[in-house]
Amino acid sequence: MTVSAAPAPAPRAGHAVWITGWGFSTPLGCTPAAFAEQLFTAQSVFVRLEKPMVRPVPAALVDDPELLSRAWPSHLDRTGQLAILAAQRAIDDAGLPGRRDILDGCGVYVGNGCGPTESSHSAYERLFATQRVPGLTLLRCLPSAAASAVAMELGLQGPVQTVTTACASSAMALGEAMRAIRHGYATCMLAGGSEAPFGGGTLKAWEVMRVMATNDDLGHACRPFDTSRQGMVLGEGAVFFVLEQAEAARARGAAPLAVLQGYGCSNDAHHWTEPSADGQERAMRAALADAGCRPQDIVAINAHGTGTPVGDAVEMKSVGGVFEGHRVPISSTKSLHGHLLGASGAIELAACVAALQHHQVPHTRHLQTPEPAPAALDFVRDGPRPLARRGAVLSNSFAFGGINASLVVAPPPLPTH
Repeated sequence: MTVSAAPAPAPRAGHAVWITGWGFSTPLGCTPAAFAEQLFTAQSVFVRLEKPMVRPVPAALVDDPELLSRAWPSHLDRTGQLAILAAQRAIDDAGLPGRRDILDGCGVYVGNGCGPTESSHSAYERLFATQRVPGLTLLRCLPSAAASAVAMELGLQGPVQTVTTACASSAMALGEAMRAIRHGYATCMLAGGSEAPFGGGTLKAWEVMRVMATNDDLGHACRPFDTSRQGMVLGEGAVFFVLEQAEAARARGAAPLAVLQGYGCSNDAHHWTEPSADGQERAMRAALADAGCRPQDIVAINAHGTGTPVGDAVEMKSVGGVFEGHRVPISSTKSLHGHLLGASGAIELAACVAALQHHQVPHTRHLQTPEPAPAALDFVRDGPRPLARRGAVLSNSFAFGGINASLVVAPPPLPTH
């Protein structure tokens, strides 16, 4: 197929949305520098997690000193703790501490797929053992607890939403926050995701789904797109971004890390656990159209790429359909940080922003024998690869229930003279 020379479509009308800050509490580190170092050196962070009544499984855990050193209120689950740390760091990185003129109207959109699983599990254990639960159990177990905790901790009085669409949650939270700014409902939003899915009951539920990797070699447990892939590795963590209306950010002297340019979502309306290539294609095409991009304008793809046999195969087909005739580098960073479920869209958008900042595409660790795939997929393996040119990056997040979300992030605008 010949690459079309037609101009790119115009992006959706409205305010441009800048990413002006980001914050981390993740298995790959808790600062932008640490995150990028782990991302591009591709050191394995998987450990073996042992819980009662559940077989040992590979997992990606957060080692954040502030989690242990800080005194947390008794009603706050680990999901909320991770969220507060990452959110505060994003606000700091954006240079917004003390800016009540901005923070008083700033909203909070949080993606979370499982809710406070550890609190829910411990509450049921107490109930069955003693017929009693602690007085603040309800607050600990609310799916919206992390979003409310972040808003209260930081004094953010704008709209608060919890998006819970399984593994597409934080990608959709970011996309909807972008839309709120683009259409003038807000000038500043704090958006991202947090997940701590290691409550025993939740782990057991994932175990019986038979989608988790069982490889005893921790360093090779997650192998997206490889013919020997066995399944996914669960991870925990939180990543948040400060999104601002470009004009307002420019007026306060802020510089963008990147531009959140496009968002598309869809539903397969097909099957609870078996994804549909057609539905995934609709989300990607919608994100490209929203961003004003053609397939050939995309310089890299961060795939959903969980390492499951069926999921990876369907995504290869859908990407091949959208990018037919336009070969594009593709990788899955879940091979490094694991699958953060509802927070996966946020950590993977961070990987895309890091790729734009460092001008290189992270590779899929352990991808030795790629599954036969459409020609459009140029698998990045054996180490990071320099970006071939300036352009936008696409990030995919696909979920149980057939829920699909794709984001397009572009480099900051070039300086004008």
